[in-house]
Amino acid sequence: MINFTEYLKEDANEEKLTHLEHPEHHHINAGEKGFIHAHNTLQQTHHALLGNHPGEHFRVGEKMEGSPSIVAGHHPETGKFFVGTKGVFNKEPKLNYSHADIEKHHGHAPGLVHKLKAALTHLPKVLPKHGVYQGDVMHSGVTGKSNPHGDVITDTHSHHFTPNTITYSHKKNTPEGEKIKKSKIGVSFHTAYHGHNLEHMKAEYNTDTSHFGEHPDVHLMSNKFHMHNTNYTPEAQKTFVHHLNKATAAHEKQKGDYSHHEGHQEHMKTYTNSLVGKGQDASVEGYKQHLHTKLSKEIEKVKTPKAKEQKTLNRDSMVGHVTEHANKFKHSFDAYNHLEKAKDVLAHTMGNAKYNYGHSINGKESKPEGHVVSVNNRPTKIVNKAEFTAANKAKHSQ
Repeated sequence: MINFTEYLKEDANEEKLTHLEHPEHHHINAGEKGFIHAHNTLQQTHHALLGNHPGEHFRVGEKMEGSPSIVAGHHPETGKFFVGTKGVFNKEPKLNYSHADIEKHHGHAPGLVHKLKAALTHLPKVLPKHGVYQGDVMHSGVTGKSNPHGDVITDTHSHHFTPNTITYSHKKNTPEGEKIKKSKIGVSFHTAYHGHNLEHMKAEYNTDTSHFGEHPDVHLMSNKFHMHNTNYTPEAQKTFVHHLNKATAAHEKQKGDYSHHEGHQEHMKTYTNSLVGKGQDASVEGYKQHLHTKLSKEIEKVKTPKAKEQKTLNRDSMVGHVTEHANKFKHSFDAYNHLEKAKDVLAHTMGNAKYNYGHSINGKESKPEGHVVSVNNRPTKIVNKAEFTAANKAKHSQ
């Protein structure tokens, strides 16, 4: 049986923030270690909602839905200030030290150019003199067909900005409202990087930004989340414990062996993601059908008989592997289903909290996208995929 102190055995091996995973995918990616990480993340979030803060190894923040994600700071080797996208950590990084660099690297995307230029001009006014940070641009004054006057819209009572799907709102005549009004760019920073060179920098998730400076040109939008603002009902607690126990029971049936996932991880995640909003649990038969359909389409794409034969053999082998290890895949999907349901309880509870900003989609009040929980500096996103995906689809279908 996994116990609450098991988190001490986890390996903190995250380096760069390129992609956040859902807890229900951790065991698909990393087997037993992945399940332990998912279990600990969910259990400690549960305890934090009960008012029992697990300690400094546990951090949580709102997942702000900005665009784009940018990296900015002083180069660890030269001390020169730069901005960029996630591409700054590539083998051939695109570092922007000047407006000319931004035009050279990103000239094909005028909106991105505008935001990066604003970041390069204004962020040195508030960022520490050492260090590299990652965050999301929330507003920048950029104009376009849908927002000819800039991306902050002001009505009688509030300021509103929509960097992506969600519109964030705050009352005008408040200290925060004044910051929005006066600023040239708004950014929410969530990750710090430490190290002597860009290639080997290590990420610190849900980082503390209280030591950042202040300047009227920069609106630093905090992503801090306070657990005491929630109402974690007894019914929700009971449901959470039920599903986490069921997930644990399914995991224990594997006896530490997740070797059947080899070569199937991405297919399993694609399959489970395809179920979002359909109200269906993941199953072995559903996965076999998904796999057969997907791999059959790949067969249709190739022209030569030899290539078709090879891809047909691969499809039949992959589907046959699932049939051969059907019980093990069943335990994997049972664990997935119950981890997802336990997470949804937490996401729903946290989504109903009191926030500094209002959230809406197409003028209809909504919840935030979700939250990011880091345990021993390993991040996981706590998002109710069905709720947010449905809202997102509704926005873009209009």
